[in-house]
Amino acid sequence: MSIILDLSPTLSILISAAVSIIYTVLGGLYAVAYTDVIQLSFIFVSLWLCIPFMFLSPAVTDLSQTIHLNESNVHSWIGEALGGLSCQSLHQRILAAASSSKAQVSCFAAAAFAFIMGIPSVIIGATAASADWNQTEYGLPPPYERGEAGNVLPLALSYITPAWVSVLGIGAIAAAVMSSMDSALLSSASMFTQNIYKTTLRKQASDRELQCVTRICVLLVGLAGAGLAFNRSSILALWMLIADLLYCVVTPQLTCVGLLRSANCYGAISGYTVALLLRVLSGDPALGIPPVLLYPGWREDDGVITQYFPFRTLIAFISLAVVVLVSCLVQLGFNHNVIPQSWDVLDVFKKKIEAEEDETSTPLSHEGNNFVLNTSL
Repeated sequence: MSIILDLSPTLSILISAAVSIIYTVLGGLYAVAYTDVIQLSFIFVSLWLCIPFMFLSPAVTDLSQTIHLNESNVHSWIGEALGGLSCQSLHQRILAAASSSKAQVSCFAAAAFAFIMGIPSVIIGATAASADWNQTEYGLPPPYERGEAGNVLPLALSYITPAWVSVLGIGAIAAAVMSSMDSALLSSASMFTQNIYKTTLRKQASDRELQCVTRICVLLVGLAGAGLAFNRSSILALWMLIADLLYCVVTPQLTCVGLLRSANCYGAISGYTVALLLRVLSGDPALGIPPVLLYPGWREDDGVITQYFPFRTLIAFISLAVVVLVSCLVQLGFNHNVIPQSWDVLDVFKKKIEAEEDETSTPLSHEGNNFVLNTSL
């Protein structure tokens, strides 16, 4: 045990990488549908195993003494923002659900599990904020003053917990990153291959050719990601931009797909356009986009305008209202012949009418006493 506790940082990193590979391999031994469940279970259990050792560390004080709701000279572990469910993984799984009911259940289940899975990270962050880093090998100043608050989870596991415990925690984090990375690489490459290369560039491409294109795309996307990884500000800006756009623009669309049957393509395009326009006009300091729309409570400090109003949520609700309103108006217009059927360029109502006519006009074929109903299903 003493040998394990005296591991060098390099050896600890190597062992953590080995543990993360074991996590990933164990998850991959099962069907793809259960891989994420197994890996998340490993991560959840590993982080919970690290928490008691963090509490027992002499560098950690009582958490109740470090909660500062008001401004003070001591760093408070009460932050200013919360995470959310607006992520690409949720959208992919919801849209890939077998039915609308399963998609709805998945949304509510994801909200509950996201809260539960976030508890260990919150506890570890609070422990790191209340720790006396001068008693650790990390020393002073603490991660917050060094601008390394984003790395507080691996730092806390590395310097506050024993080496063999940090191996479990960091290995779990590395496994999660590896799992997400290979999914991102494969999905990006497959989308380009199927949606652009096969559909537009080479419709007659063979399966072997598509396989080669997918491999080349994986390599190119991996190189692009590695290049972006050297610039922290770009990674953070891109991550925040993606989460921002998903919440403001895509989440209302997903809500309509899962909960509102009256929504159609015309309303979706209108809501998408309005949300994207409002988001751009609201500005983004990280990307250097000045705000054109100023919401209540805005402030200007050193020439930088900060919007304190929850305008992202407002944009999401406006987009949702536009989708519903435009969908209903367009549907009424086509159903009452106010809008000519020739204007249905997306064939939304044409296909719907044809489907209804097929259901009503299909006769019942029978042989003797055996009746068979022929439908489009």
